[in-house]
Order: sequence, then C-alpha cells, then structure tokens
Amino acid sequence: MSARRAEIEAKRAKLERMRQERAARQQRAQGLGESQGKQETPSRKEDLDALVASLITQDAREADEGSLGASTGGDSLRTSTGSDALHASTNDGGKMESAPGASVGTMDTATSTATSTAASTAASTAASTADDAVMTRAPVPPAPAPIPQKILYSKEVQTESPPSPDLVPTPEPLEEASATPPHPPTPPAEELGADFADFVHAKSAVIERVLDEDYDVLTDYTHVPTDAHDPNANALRHVHTFFDAAILDTRSVTDMDWSSKHPELLAASYNRQRTPTHDADGLVAVWNMHLRERPEFTFEAPTDVTSVLASPFHPTLYVGGTYSGQILLWDARQRGLPVQRTPLSFSAGAESGHCAPVYSLRMVGTAQAHHLVSASTDGLVCTWTMDMLAKPQESIMLTNPLHPRSADVGIASLDVPADDATRFLVGTEEGNVYGAARYNRAGAAAGLDTEYVYVGHAAPVTRLECHPAPRGRSAPADFSDLFLTSSMDWTSALWRTADRTRSAPHSASGYHYAHANPRIATSTRTNPLAFRGGAANAAPWTVIKPLCRFENQQDYVMDVRWHPHHPALFAQVDVAGRLEMYNLNYSCERPLLSTATPGGRGLNRVAWERRADTSARLVVGGMDGRVHLYELPESVVTPRGDAEWTEMQQVLASAS
Repeated sequence: MSARRAEIEAKRAKLERMRQERAARQQRAQGLGESQGKQETPSRKEDLDALVASLITQDAREADEGSLGASTGGDSLRTSTGSDALHASTNDGGKMESAPGASVGTMDTATSTATSTAASTAASTAASTADDAVMTRAPVPPAPAPIPQKILYSKEVQTESPPSPDLVPTPEPLEEASATPPHPPTPPAEELGADFADFVHAKSAVIERVLDEDYDVLTDYTHVPTDAHDPNANALRHVHTFFDAAILDTRSVTDMDWSSKHPELLAASYNRQRTPTHDADGLVAVWNMHLRERPEFTFEAPTDVTSVLASPFHPTLYVGGTYSGQILLWDARQRGLPVQRTPLSFSAGAESGHCAPVYSLRMVGTAQAHHLVSASTDGLVCTWTMDMLAKPQESIMLTNPLHPRSADVGIASLDVPADDATRFLVGTEEGNVYGAARYNRAGAAAGLDTEYVYVGHAAPVTRLECHPAPRGRSAPADFSDLFLTSSMDWTSALWRTADRTRSAPHSASGYHYAHANPRIATSTRTNPLAFRGGAANAAPWTVIKPLCRFENQQDYVMDVRWHPHHPALFAQVDVAGRLEMYNLNYSCERPLLSTATPGGRGLNRVAWERRADTSARLVVGGMDGRVHLYELPESVVTPRGDAEWTEMQQVLASAS
C-alpha cells in the first residue's frame, strides 16, 4: 500500500513540474517576442550602416524572402523550445554568436566583410533587422527610441533547470488518491488437517469439563452443621438440562441409554426436525455429565432414530434403530456417520431384515458371546452379530393365528428376561402382551406363545421392561419373573410371567378374544389363519391379569424403568411432564416422589444411571429435545440390606 502511494505522489510531482516548465517557456517566449517587436538601436553605428548597405544592394526578392524567413522565425519563438536561440546575446568584446538552427538565407553578403565569427553574428542581426524592415514598410507614428536592453550570456538562456522542490506548490489531491484505497485481498485460510482438528476438539472438551466442574470454592470447613431438618433432603433435585439449540431445535427425544463402561456418558436419540433444514434427519447425541454445553459426540442418521443402545461390551460402539427399519452402528473413534448398517429393505424377510420402525434393541449374552436382538412394528424379530450387519443370524416373524381379525403382531416394545435369554416378551400396539421363544423346544415351536395372553391395557404399550438381575452378589429372592409395562391408557402395571403364576384363570370354553378394551374383545373371528391347520381346534388360551395397576397419571404414560439396584423402586414419566418414583415396599397406589420438569413439557423417556455402587441420578427426555438430569437422596435409592427383598416378597404375595 505504501509503495502504491509513493508511486502516485511521484507522478503528481512530475506532472506539476512539467506544467510549470511549460508556463515558464511560454512566459519567456512572450517576453522575447515583445522585445523583438520593438525597435532596437544598435550599439555601434558603424556596424548598422554596414549592414544596411549590404542589404540595399541585394535583390528585392532575396530581401523579401529573407524578411519572410525572419518573420517566420520570430513567430516560431512562441511555440518552439529551440527558437530561443534566434536572439543572440552580445558579449563584452562586441562579438555576436549564432544560435543553432538560425536562418542562413541573408548571410551571403555579410561574409565578404567579416570573419567567420562576424558572419554568424551578422546573420543573426540580419534576421532581426529584416523583421524591422518589414514592420517599417507600414506607416507608423514615430516613437521614442527605447532604451536598449542588454542581454548577457549565461547558461540559463540555453538550458532548462528543473524547479526547486522547495518552490513547488503542494498539488491538490487527485480524485483517485482521495478515494479510500481498497483493502488488500485476504489470503485464503490454510486448510487444517484432520489430526489438528481432532486435537482441538479433544482438548477443548477437556477444558470445558474443567470449567463445568461443580465445586464450591467458598466452602467453610470450620463450620459445624446443625441437625435442623432440611425440607428438601428427600426431594428430587434438578441438576442440569442438556440441550444444544443449534442441532436439537424442534427435535424430540425418542430413546436414551447409559454407558456401562463410562457411567458419565449418556446416549440420546432424536427424530427429525419439524422445520426443513440441511441437517441430518436423525441424530444420536452422547452427553457427558461433566460437559454440559454441548454433546461429547454427535452421530448422524439418514432418518429418525427411534431407539438407541450403548453396547455394554464395547465402550465405543453405539447402536441405533431407525424409522426406516435400518440398524446403524456408530463408533466413537469415527465421528459422524455410521461404520456399519443393515441393508435398506422394502419387504421384511430372513435375508433382508426390517422394513418397519425399530423401537426395541437389546443386547443378550456375555462379553465373549453376545448378540443384538431387534424388533420392529411389522412383527419381525432379528438376531444380529455386531461384526456383521449385512444379514441377520436369526429372524422370526411373529403371527397370531388366534386374533379375531388380523394375524399381524405390531411390536411396540421388547425385552429379554435376565434368567432366560431364549425367551422374550413383547408389548403390542393393540395393548396385549405376549411371550415368545427364540428357538424350538420340546412341545413348543419358536414364535409367539398363544397359550397365554397378558391382558390389562386398553391402548398401545409404550414400554416393557423385565426386572433387572442383581449385580455382584446373589439376591435373597429371585424377581426375574417380574416385568413392568406402561401404556397410553394412562396407566402402568406390574406383571408376573405365566410359567411362574401359581393359579391363572382360564378362559371359558369356545373362542373368545380377551382385551381390556371391550370394543376389541370379541367372540367372532374373521382371521383367515384361524381356520388353517390346527388353529381352528386350538385350546383356548389363558388370560393373565396384572399384579398391580398404577392409575394416578393424568396423561399417556410413555416410559417406566426399574432401578438397577433397589428391588422395589422404579420411575415413570408421562406426557403431562411429570416424573414419579414408586417404591412398592412403601405403597402400591401412590408415588413416593413426584415432580414436574422445568417448563412442564411432555416427557418421552426415563433412564437410570449405571454405577456399580449406587445409582442416585436419572435422566428424563422431553418432547422438546431437552434432557433433564435429576438427583435422588441416598436414602431413597440405597437398599436396606436383605430387608428390602423380604418386604418385596411379602408385597407380591399379598398382591397375587
């Protein structure tokens, strides 16, 4: 920029210098012309007489031509820079010197009476006298003789000296210089490498964890706490709300699952945004309890993610079921897109997999031999291995030949009991719950168990969860036959599996389809599969009723979860935005704790943290995309030894 400005200033100075030189030349030419037009008196009379005599003897034509050439040379003084030499200056010795370019037409006679130096002086003087002779031909009034101007020889007459820079006036700024110079173009940013981007991402997360650390630096360790009762000691405490508006705006939480290896990590799945954007349709955000402003990882999906599972045997793997039927596998070491996925199919089958929304994912087995079990709303249950998702290892299409109208089984939720991985339970969109087997057994085929039906909900089942097995030690009692269900009929229920039920009422003879909704229960069937094979003569099934029903809710109950360690504690959420804690040893009718989420927005999912010692925190996912973290008192979540199990047995015995 400074070089450009210096160049502009140099051009300005040069233009101004040329302008001044041209003005000086014009002034000199004008002054010389005026002095030439005036009558000059020769300094020596003798020289003038000799010159006049020589001119008279010449031919009139030559005199006219000489005078014409002299007058032309006089006029050229005003425009030519070289015509300044037509007037010679007289030196102290009285000799005249000729300037370059002077006319030689009138110098023939003068050369006979003077030397070569005098001849050139006479020629110059003759040119001036010729002009006077032409001018004297016109009648002019006599004028007083002017004082002769003595011109001294100097180099300033023939040479031009540049004006002094001190005398050069400051030029006015040009228009282009007065304009604001444009900013130099910004060089393109150097593209950062992938390694550097990963480094910045990892280290910035570390700094944010340190800043989010909740520690009271003003704690007074000399203060003696009083024994006064704290009214909030046994209440639910809201800790934090996890939400990133940049990527989660107008999304809803569809499922959540805690990491078994890293208890501070929570995986939450989201559906697509309600407003059209360029973001991915589905997302899985892995939240860190120590990084509260943004997710630790963000995984993308081509469609809504309806279920998510953090692998208990692979700390970096996360599995998601989608609305299109695909199952996606993400690796935390490869951020963004899934590393494996099942094929996208338009028809369900053993070779292709799901083609309907997958709402349930379960991992069964051990660290050395485990499988992924998935279920979709078209009734297909598939078993996969984690290292190959191109084709399911096993697949079962559940059908109900005893249904009065359709044999399809719409699976809304699935879970596997802790004591038997070969069997599973399914909650249907119709409201009934069925048992099923993964393999053929003696006297029972793989598929839906039509001998028992669990009737208790009049609307779709939103969640089914079996009682968790105790970890680290043998429990005083076995509750693996218990399971919980939640439904859109504003209720939740506690059940016991059929093979452990001591006495179950049998249906009356003849066909009757039992259902909690009287509009669905019927004794007439039009299902074509009911008249094929032995289905027409099949024995009537056994109806199983729930042990307890929880009916204090005022809206759809969307989720229910057992506590990982406490045998009688579970949590549930509803669309009204309420979180409720039930302790069966405390009451089977009223919740132990209840609270409303900030804003009162509807809730979709609830999940307990998975810690080895105790689980005092849980999260709830809302329909507005927010994940709320709550903390419970230690006295509520810590079991009182074997007494909790014994009391639980007594409660179940009285409810049976």
